[in-house]
Amino acid sequence: MDLIAVTNSRMDNSELLDILLRIEASIDAVILRETLKTDAEVLSLIRLLQTANFDEEKIIVHGRADIALLTGIRRVQLPGHALPVDKLRQHFPMLSFGRSVHSIAEAQMAYKAGADWLLYGHVFETASKNGLPPRGSEELFKLCQSIPLPIYAIGGILPEHVNLLQSGGVSGVALMSAIFTSSSPELALSNYKVEMKLD
Repeated sequence: MDLIAVTNSRMDNSELLDILLRIEASIDAVILRETLKTDAEVLSLIRLLQTANFDEEKIIVHGRADIALLTGIRRVQLPGHALPVDKLRQHFPMLSFGRSVHSIAEAQMAYKAGADWLLYGHVFETASKNGLPPRGSEELFKLCQSIPLPIYAIGGILPEHVNLLQSGGVSGVALMSAIFTSSSPELALSNYKVEMKLD
């Protein structure tokens, strides 16, 4: 199972750089979801990571194929409202694209359009989706059985959920608050790693 960090756009670049360098060895990827930053600030963040020798293969740019292309990053995570993957791939054939989905219908559309992976959520209750009921794991597991792509779960995922998600065929978990609101991101990630090894 993969562990994916998802940034929350609430830290300045220097603070974020420090955390990402500290957790680099514990994560399989990071989605730079810096929606409140300007394009120049996102470019600067990626350049800082590259200068610090952060593994570029672990970096996924959120939403912006042009920024990925400019910085040599190969993967882009598309939000649900983004252009279809097949349209983007015509202009950026060298990139891989993931798509955020919230239902089986959205997942099937993304698969048919050529997505390389899917991010499904929010699975469990989470403060970042306050007032919105979680989607639960049942539909997620149906996706894993019916769509031949890596499917990652996001939203309120705690270490004790890992075993259930693994048993349902989920390829990995994406974590935002668990990492970026923690006083010790390294310790938080180690709790997930322990559960992954117990399976």
